[in-house]
Amino acid sequence: MYEEIKKLYEKIPSSVCDGHCSKCCTNMIQFAPSEEEKMGGYKWDGVCSHLKDGKCSIYENRPLICRIYGVSEMFICEGCKPVRTLTEEETLGIIHEYVRVRNVEIDSNKMGAGHEAKY
Repeated sequence: MYEEIKKLYEKIPSSVCDGHCSKCCTNMIQFAPSEEEKMGGYKWDGVCSHLKDGKCSIYENRPLICRIYGVSEMFICEGCKPVRTLTEEETLGIIHEYVRVRNVEIDSNKMGAGHEAKY
C-alpha cells in the first residue's frame, strides 16, 4: 500500500521553506499506518514529536498532509515557496485518493496480515 501513497507524493509539487515557520507542525494530523511506520511513530503534545530545533527531523519520511501543507491554495504557508501551487480541485483529488488508500490499509490491518480489503 505504501507504494500507492508514494505515487500520491509524486503529485505534490516540491517546495522550499524559509526555515522560520513550523506552523504546520502544530496541527494534529492523520496518516496511514505505513506512513507512521516510516516516521518511526508519532506523538502529539501541542506540536509534532518530530519537530526538533524548529525543523522536521523526519522530513524525507513525513506523511502526505505535511507534504501538501504550503503547496496548496487550501493550505497556505507564507514561508513556503512551492514550484507551483496546487488548486483546490487538485488538492481534493489527492486527498480523496489518499483517504481511500489509507482506509484500505487500516481495514487490512484490522483483518490481519496477508489479507487486503478490496474497494
